Amino acid sequence: MTPGRVLLRPGGPPPTVVNERPLLAPRLARGRRADELPGLLGALFTLCGHAHRRTAARAVAAARGAAALSDAAQRQALRAATARDQLLRLAYDGPRLLPGAPAIDTADALRGCPLFEPGPVTDQRLAALPGWLAQHWLGGPVGDWLQRWADDPADWPLRWCHAVDTPPARLLRSQADALRRLATPEAPLWLLEQPLATLPPLARRIAEQPDFCAQPDWLGQPSETGPWTRINSRVRPRLHNAWMRLTARLVDLLQLAAPDGHDWLAEGALPLARGEGIAWTEMARGLLVHHVQLDDAGCVRSAAVLAPTEWNFHPEGVLARTLAALPEADRAAQAARAAVAFDPCVEFVVATPEPAHA
Repeated sequence: MTPGRVLLRPGGPPPTVVNERPLLAPRLARGRRADELPGLLGALFTLCGHAHRRTAARAVAAARGAAALSDAAQRQALRAATARDQLLRLAYDGPRLLPGAPAIDTADALRGCPLFEPGPVTDQRLAALPGWLAQHWLGGPVGDWLQRWADDPADWPLRWCHAVDTPPARLLRSQADALRRLATPEAPLWLLEQPLATLPPLARRIAEQPDFCAQPDWLGQPSETGPWTRINSRVRPRLHNAWMRLTARLVDLLQLAAPDGHDWLAEGALPLARGEGIAWTEMARGLLVHHVQLDDAGCVRSAAVLAPTEWNFHPEGVLARTLAALPEADRAAQAARAAVAFDPCVEFVVATPEPAHA
């Protein structure tokens, strides 16, 4: 886990979200040889190191004016790693962090999963994932589950989790009432619908505004990114509560497991000015962007990482507004549930407001 934490202050004065994660990448990367950057950032951002390594490598390639496309094996590795991340969110982080969640033996919940076998992920292991999910997590075929979700994204997961007794169903069942009461406004980040138009101005802001990656905004307001904002999603329901955001992680996992899952995650890169490139990757927590500038000696003049946590835990973002509107009853527990739904890659702490003095 990367250094830092997120402080949540429901019911307190603004800001209700304080992201204390330091921006270490610019300082640590400056002056390094460009070829060292992927390994450095992969080690710094340990939870999603696979995505950071590949994104940094493509940003460096774009800055050099070279081809920056991932090959089939690299895309397969991203698909498998993102699916593993979502499995762990549901089998480990959810039971550990959600108030009132049932105890789940993570090892038992993931036993036999082909993505956790030793060695590199093969076509055969990915092909075995839908069958494992159907038997151990869903109680039915992946395709049938996704079709029912597409027909009724708000209520199908609720009906499903009350009809089967599997680890993710028990987890979601335990949270359904509380999460469905937890309203979340929407501000989706649609940067990738026209990347040739949107990524160059984003790169300029990253390069010219030193604090942009700490508190990013788009079109004048904070935005959110996550599995619920995948650009190639077949369904875009109104994500009006935390329940739909949490169940989107299960949907994301199933889309990755489906036969056409190799196309589910978007990634790309663009060369900009000489020695400058930008690259992006959709991963478990949302959209990741790396921006790199190289000097004439091939060393890093500047490197910046724009990660999902900084969008989703912005002091004026969707989560901050959600926390500001929480009723006093059960406020701390609901704040924790909201944080898990938005899924920071650092520790979060819910602060108790100090009593008012007479």
